Amino acid sequence: MPSLYLIRHGRTEWNRLWRIQGDMDVPLDGEGRRQAGALAKALEAVPLKAVYASPLQRAVETASALAVAHGVPLQLDPRLKERNWGAYQGMRREEAALAYAEAEADLRADPRTARPPGGESFADLSQRAEAALREIAAREEGSVAIVCHGGTIVAGLMALLGLESWPRIRFVVDNASISLLDVTPDGRVVTHYVNRCDHLA
Repeated sequence: MPSLYLIRHGRTEWNRLWRIQGDMDVPLDGEGRRQAGALAKALEAVPLKAVYASPLQRAVETASALAVAHGVPLQLDPRLKERNWGAYQGMRREEAALAYAEAEADLRADPRTARPPGGESFADLSQRAEAALREIAAREEGSVAIVCHGGTIVAGLMALLGLESWPRIRFVVDNASISLLDVTPDGRVVTHYVNRCDHLA
């Protein structure tokens, strides 16, 4: 039975500025690189058998320290990328709401299946995130690190736990946080914790 360590990438400059990154390739900033080092130290005693990551630079940078420390190859999976926010990317949410008022109204009315202009819906993200996590869980044994994005982790967790009431139920997933769950052979999920950040203090 695999234990999945779901890890959000370290901070980027756009995180600091509250800009929507989506699937744009934004690198870690100085604080994000410090967080990546803290993550590697926090998990040094965990016998990681595999490390997976989104192919976006901020996730790859965060995951690389883990892979090197545990002597395992870094495996990239495009299904772990952040949600594509289309025309919203690069903007703050309030800026996007003003620029795309009609799309914003649709997203508020139907947050699960509506799409920002040129982007993905939450349902799209949920489907690919769940598929990736279940495939990794079926393939691996022992402890596995999966480094990706806040939206991807939230969507994947909700799908694995069978939660359909988004946005009334939400998880907070901070930069460089760790969430731990086990997936049993019959697909059941045991959640140990979500958004652990004490290693960043």
